Amino acid sequence: MAGTMKLSLSLPLASLCKAPNFLNPPTSFLQKDNVNSLRRSTKWNPCNGKRGGIVCGLPLPVDPWAPTIDSQSIASQLFAFSLFPYIGFLYFITKSKTAPNLTLFGFYFLLAFVGATIPAGIYAKVHYGTSLSNVDWLHGGAESLLTLTNLFIVLGLREGLRKIENSQEDETSSTPNSSSEE
Repeated sequence: MAGTMKLSLSLPLASLCKAPNFLNPPTSFLQKDNVNSLRRSTKWNPCNGKRGGIVCGLPLPVDPWAPTIDSQSIASQLFAFSLFPYIGFLYFITKSKTAPNLTLFGFYFLLAFVGATIPAGIYAKVHYGTSLSNVDWLHGGAESLLTLTNLFIVLGLREGLRKIENSQEDETSSTPNSSSEE
């Protein structure tokens, strides 16, 4: 059963790598020799009979039509890859010394959310046999860390805006008004 399922599921890929049916003309006014030579030609077919992880000459790590590809596996790979640009963002925002301290702490605290979500997801998969989003108490605990992250970032930005407003008020009150001197 599994062998026939796999064979039937690879048919879309197989149909891309063989000669199309329209090259077999139903009428006899075309010369059959030209049609057969076109069918045997390898220039038009970039696949050249290869099947598997290759889609018409483009090497792909997975077969895009395979039913075993699920959004969970792709999402986890993208999630893992997204840590590299985020660490670069943390490096440059720390180096610039322009972010308020609480906001900077909030951005770093997001790593705590990531660090807690990964083991929680593994635990949900092993212990409950499902994803983290289906186990309410684990998912809620992980999302509470994300809520704290958002609070730290927003409160830090609010503190930074208030400092800017206070410094601007101090500058305007310390400079003498030119109209009052006359």
